[in-house]
Amino acid sequence: MTQQARGPRVHERWAHLRFSVIGQLLAAPPAKGELKAAIEALAGRTWQHPTTGESVRFGFSTIEHWYYRACKERTDPVGVLRRKVRANAGRQHAISDAVRPRLPSRSGAFATGIFMQSSPAPWRRRD
Repeated sequence: MTQQARGPRVHERWAHLRFSVIGQLLAAPPAKGELKAAIEALAGRTWQHPTTGESVRFGFSTIEHWYYRACKERTDPVGVLRRKVRANAGRQHAISDAVRPRLPSRSGAFATGIFMQSSPAPWRRRD
């Protein structure tokens, strides 16, 4: 089944929802001094959740954040509202490269807690 047949992906649906919330502000910007009232009106509305279909509301600061991000983007205001994949996605930074080789495998002692019991955590105080 192709992507087109299934419909847009979840992060794309969220981007379209975000754009639909702020789209009227972008299409017809409010007069000077009226932006706050316009965003408050949008924050008071309910919107349809893109995956569950339930009613959802967004706070003033969230809508304001979306608005200013879309205003700064000249070529693709919907694209800037998509979920951004973290730069460190898929990496484990909690364990340094120096310590990682000394860890037992996931299926061994680490899973049963033997590793945690035998080596004291460096952040715990020992009296």
